Amino acid sequence: MAKLVVVTKGLTDLSHEVSGSWATIGRAEGSAFQIVESSVSGRHCEVQLCGQELVVRDLDSTNGTFVHGLKIIEARLEPGQTLKVGDVDLRFEAVAPAPEVPFVNTMLLKGVARGTAKATTTTGPQTGAGPAKKFQVLLVDDSREFLEVFGEMCSTLANETWQIHFATSADRALVSLQQYPIDLAVLDIGMPLVDGLQLLGIIRRRYPDVKLAVMTGLATEDNRTTGLANGAELFIEKPGSAAETKIVFNMLNDLVSWAHREGFCGTLRQVGLQEVIQMECTGRRSLILEVRNQRIHGQIYIEVGAIIHATAGELVGDKAFNRLLSLTGGEFQLKPFKSPPERTVQECWEMLLMEAARSCDEGTAGIAKEPTEGPAEESAPDSTTAVVEEAEANVADDDFVVVATYDGQWCPAAGPGK
Repeated sequence: MAKLVVVTKGLTDLSHEVSGSWATIGRAEGSAFQIVESSVSGRHCEVQLCGQELVVRDLDSTNGTFVHGLKIIEARLEPGQTLKVGDVDLRFEAVAPAPEVPFVNTMLLKGVARGTAKATTTTGPQTGAGPAKKFQVLLVDDSREFLEVFGEMCSTLANETWQIHFATSADRALVSLQQYPIDLAVLDIGMPLVDGLQLLGIIRRRYPDVKLAVMTGLATEDNRTTGLANGAELFIEKPGSAAETKIVFNMLNDLVSWAHREGFCGTLRQVGLQEVIQMECTGRRSLILEVRNQRIHGQIYIEVGAIIHATAGELVGDKAFNRLLSLTGGEFQLKPFKSPPERTVQECWEMLLMEAARSCDEGTAGIAKEPTEGPAEESAPDSTTAVVEEAEANVADDDFVVVATYDGQWCPAAGPGK
């Protein structure tokens, strides 16, 4: 049994047993735990037992909810710790461990239901030897009912690998981002005052390491374009059934689980730049792809899946991109994104790869073609010839260290790198 006990003088006979269901604390009649005291709001906060901890959420109270002397939006209490509601202190007591009841949801996601299917219990991802990383996930939606149902289903599917935080407005979301090391923020669009698209831009600027997804019932093409352009890595329509929820969870879990390994590198003999670029662009990632061999050093800037700038020696833009794509030997390295001094590439990445492949083919064909008659005219080699000669020179150079291979996923090679 676990309960909250009032320890403020004059109210010490008050207590309330807590459970796995949300219970409201407030001055108003109808509150699960009614505390008639002037500093307590009508609906002050709500609490829920989660294992041996008590989850507490403030409900826009006038005088605030405090844990360890700090005003909170959401927090967790361990047995023996004290919660302050207005001017009233309550101690969380757990006499015996409260067993966690497996969540089985047989209701549709209210407010967004479109079908008649029922949710079923789903086994979450299995952990291997040793504890799995617990990802901090922030769900932002102005519908608390949706947050609770969707969040509980995700918690079940995650099999304790997600720590979920809720926010019903932009300001609450920003407070949660300050209080917790959030890995993934999932934002609704239709929120009052500051909508999800505005909040998306704010989070991207202030917390660049937080992965962002938009989940909305307003899945228009304009919203999709704006959301992805403002930094969202996923744009998802709200699910309306258990099957759709599982699909959405799998996409979000894949996003939060994917770890970009800063400084990860490989050699062009094992992996072509085309494959690397295609993978990063389709994943709508932001990074700098640095390429070098003994003769040239260049960079390709990718922002949210779009190639925006390239350099190769003194070349910039499309010419630099084509030069780097013509290399058959060398090394590449993925580095964190930073804005380039200018934007020199306008074409979409698919067209750029096609043009680079065509240029390389034409250059190779030109070298292979032998003169039919007469002495060869002396002239300065053009840029295409120089690129192909360099490629042939690199082919002859076998002094490469394989640090990674790619066969659908990155696999670091065994042995020390050079």
